[in-house]
Amino acid sequence: FTGTAGSSYTLRWTISNSPCVASTDDVTITFNQNPTTANAGGDQVGASTCGLTQVTLAGNTPAVGTGSWSVVSGTGGTFSDASSPTSTFTGTAGSSYTLRWTISNSPCVASTDDVTITFNQNPTTANAGGDQVGASTCGLTQVTLEGNTPTVGTGAWSVVSGTGGTFSDASSPTSTFTGTAGSSYTLRWTISNSPCAASTDDVTITFNQNPTTASAGGDQVGASTCGLTQVTLEGNTPTVGTGAWSVVSGTGGTFSDASSPTSTFTGTAGSSYTLRWTISNSPCVASTDDVTITFNQNPTTANAGGDQVGASTCGLTQVTLAGNTPAVGTGSWSVVSGTGGTFSDVSSPTSTFTGTAGSSYTLRWTISNSPCV
Repeated sequence: FTGTAGSSYTLRWTISNSPCVASTDDVTITFNQNPTTANAGGDQVGASTCGLTQVTLAGNTPAVGTGSWSVVSGTGGTFSDASSPTSTFTGTAGSSYTLRWTISNSPCVASTDDVTITFNQNPTTANAGGDQVGASTCGLTQVTLEGNTPTVGTGAWSVVSGTGGTFSDASSPTSTFTGTAGSSYTLRWTISNSPCAASTDDVTITFNQNPTTASAGGDQVGASTCGLTQVTLEGNTPTVGTGAWSVVSGTGGTFSDASSPTSTFTGTAGSSYTLRWTISNSPCVASTDDVTITFNQNPTTANAGGDQVGASTCGLTQVTLAGNTPAVGTGSWSVVSGTGGTFSDVSSPTSTFTGTAGSSYTLRWTISNSPCV
């Protein structure tokens, strides 16, 4: 007997012996169909599920039988409609599930197919911390980084630009970074959770150098400056930073080149100046050193007046001297030769000199302005 799949038949077996009454018996034949072969669709495990907790399933629609979704492994997932081949499945972020699509047509053996769903989590958004570029890094070649700690994924530091830097632990958000004095670096903090796209953030680290320690040279205050109004300064040449001279005290001085450590400084005769040599390398604190320059003046040339040796001194034991008045320095009389003479005021150019009748004296008028000769 040949029938149609999925159909049921009642067949009758009749035994006849006419004219007697025939004998009959019926049998039921049902051609049950195997259910459609289940296909749960492709696994959803890659980057396409990053950040999701819901997916649309892709089971096949049964031509024979009815379908039903179930969770084989994984915790807490739910179906919007377990009988729909394209049900929405909701799970937990970061979890993986094995789901089964079963097509049943009793009393035949059901057909099943499994699919894996993984809800991959996007990594924590990376934060590399604030730039370290100002005065806080002056004189340093090491800093502690300030990346954020991932709640999802793992972090790693890398050098984007700059030469020679190293990390004490590239996987630590607070790694110590060591670089070269005077160099600037761009560092990247990357938080990864494959197969999802990594999150990155960059930070700039600049190891600013302190300027060279300033030395303004020795003071120029002694006999070497007598009669001068110009001196050559003796500041040191910076290896780091730039230098500049300035006048701290004193009036009217000028520099031939304020940025040259050996600039010529011109001032006023008889004046004293405090000059400052400043070496700067912003944003670091400048280094300064001061020097004193004194333009000492040579004393006025002494003139003791004319000799008093003729008839004008006959009968005298006193004369009025005729030294010149100093414009620079102070004057003083002294006896070079002769015995017993005295001055009414040794500092007065017109002092009265008293000696002994009949004696001869050599007197000296000295104008001094130390330290000059």
